[in-house]
Amino acid sequence: MGNEKLIIQTITVSHIRVPLPKPAAVSTFKIPAVDTCAVTLRTRDGLSGMGWCAAFGAEKCRALMAMVRDMFGVLINKDSNDTEGNWAAMRQAAGFVGRDGISAMAIAALDTASWDIKAKAAGLPLWKLLGGTRAEVPCYASEGLWINADIESLREEAAHLIESGHTAMKLRVGKPDLGDDIARVAAVREVIGDATLMVDANQGWTVEQAMEACRELAAFDLEWVEEPVDHEDVCGCAMVACETDIPICQGETSWNERGMRHLLVAGAADVLMADLQRNSGPSGWLKAAGAASEQGTPITSHLFHETSAHLMSATPGSVWCEHMPWWEPILKEPAAFKNGRIVLGDAPGLGLEWNEEACRKFSPTPGGD
Repeated sequence: MGNEKLIIQTITVSHIRVPLPKPAAVSTFKIPAVDTCAVTLRTRDGLSGMGWCAAFGAEKCRALMAMVRDMFGVLINKDSNDTEGNWAAMRQAAGFVGRDGISAMAIAALDTASWDIKAKAAGLPLWKLLGGTRAEVPCYASEGLWINADIESLREEAAHLIESGHTAMKLRVGKPDLGDDIARVAAVREVIGDATLMVDANQGWTVEQAMEACRELAAFDLEWVEEPVDHEDVCGCAMVACETDIPICQGETSWNERGMRHLLVAGAADVLMADLQRNSGPSGWLKAAGAASEQGTPITSHLFHETSAHLMSATPGSVWCEHMPWWEPILKEPAAFKNGRIVLGDAPGLGLEWNEEACRKFSPTPGGD
């Protein structure tokens, strides 16, 4: 079946408001729920593939859905085997409104679904289709340790993550008072011992504040400091990276391969963090990985571990897949996790299915919040 044409014919697009176990926040915004644009592509012969993109806010998600439907017009009657050609055609079609932003996010969902179909048709999991050799990908817990948690809650969450089998985790920082951040990092480090710890400022510092924070944080053996300053201040981020011995992780808010290369050339990323939807899906993410490889820079993923782990398996130089289980409530089975690693199986494609009952349950009223 792998040599046959996989003619794309229909699409289902749904708005699913995935609830969080409890409200989350970072230094620059709050996260009440994850508004998800869920996509299912189907071929003429009935093979299906799934993908999704997401935003925080119902209206933003509706805009994503509209763009997905528009970009789908490019794919009708196309062969899903031609992932590269179809991806390029969608990018070309988005040229007038711009290939970054909402266009990239919509293309990402469609490109993911196309790769899912292609791998299923080949009878291979996506990681093997891409030439991956690692069935287990190291990951870090990103589902807790938010900036709105007090120190006692942080201690409890960190202990729970260790008990759950995580060997690495990320803490959000960027409090108005640097002393508060230091106290929070110290508390988590005390609980987790020599486990790997990352911190994420979510662009909450000025360049000067970031430099001071890195000097104070040097005592805590951090894997990296993530997004220390506004993502558009690439020169400022490079200055921070030059000033500190702590690796600076940057890239989740940058768009597509061009944005990735900008960070790398400027010296703003010791570790490149590539976001699946901001890189327009697996096709674009792999191009970002290629750019990182050219510079000898390790690459890590942002969100979407269900897909990103497949890509990282096939990417030399990839480190630390971000484990964020936001979408587990709407999947029949979550991606397998064991002893600090995402375990990739042999099921064809992504190895995922929508939990249709949960998708209906979390579907907002049309036009509502």
